Amino acid sequence: MIENRHLHAFVVLAEELHFGRAAGRLNIAQSALSTQIMRLEDTLGTPLLMRNRRSRPALTPAGHLFLEEARDILAHIGRAARITLLTGRGEGGPVSIGYVFSAAICGLVPVVLRHLHERFPMLNITPQLMETPDQLAAIADARLTFGFTRPRPVYPDAVVTRLVHSEGIVIAMPVHHRLASVASLRAADLAEETFIVPQFHDKVGLIDNLGRLAEAGGFPSPPVHTTSDFITALCMAAGGGGVVLAPASLQKLTLEGIVFRELDDFHDHLDLVLVSRRDAPASLITAIEDFVRTLRPGSIST
Repeated sequence: MIENRHLHAFVVLAEELHFGRAAGRLNIAQSALSTQIMRLEDTLGTPLLMRNRRSRPALTPAGHLFLEEARDILAHIGRAARITLLTGRGEGGPVSIGYVFSAAICGLVPVVLRHLHERFPMLNITPQLMETPDQLAAIADARLTFGFTRPRPVYPDAVVTRLVHSEGIVIAMPVHHRLASVASLRAADLAEETFIVPQFHDKVGLIDNLGRLAEAGGFPSPPVHTTSDFITALCMAAGGGGVVLAPASLQKLTLEGIVFRELDDFHDHLDLVLVSRRDAPASLITAIEDFVRTLRPGSIST
């Protein structure tokens, strides 16, 4: 069996072509180096060096070929050792990241991914668009490393969260809507509207913000159409199906027939949280938290 130390000794000797200097680099006796090379040659079944007392050793044709192979093997072993160590620390290897749509559109996901690629180049990151309930289940089952979700009142026992982003709320409506061009839009103006709400599998989230909007406007809970995503909701609104209560960053989308309006007297907000398992790699999670804290409020939405 070929030993790594024999490969390393051979590479050093091939670079020096001098037993004394090579032994010095390896910090071993010259006789020990000679023994290692002979054992390597015995294992391979062919000479790697031409030895001559009157001249420096030289590589045989087989030695020249084996030198490149030996270097490749040592480089591969070194990389395997590094990636294994980094993976154990959460700084290398495969990482699966979940995110909700608004975490991407507000700019949080792109800047975090760019930071992680720069900070931990040995990571193999796979982002996945997933709704909040699916992310929580996947993180609890260790199928995701971490995710960006909307807050929930309760979480699985294995999960911890940190607030990482907050943004205001706007109303998306058709360009020809009666309220599209009013000088000052107030909560009470929306009393007769039907709201299109992206709502995913459970009864928390935007529906809570809508409840607070109705309270602020002094009207009962409005009619609601639920849909699976914001793009569908905006399309329905553009077609005259209602209005959409949306995160402010959604204004970055250009969609025919839609206008976005801010409310003068309702300043609720939508949060995003970083979700991970309690046993997630501390260095990875800390790196994300530290980076997000450096972002100026609103800077990732530009």
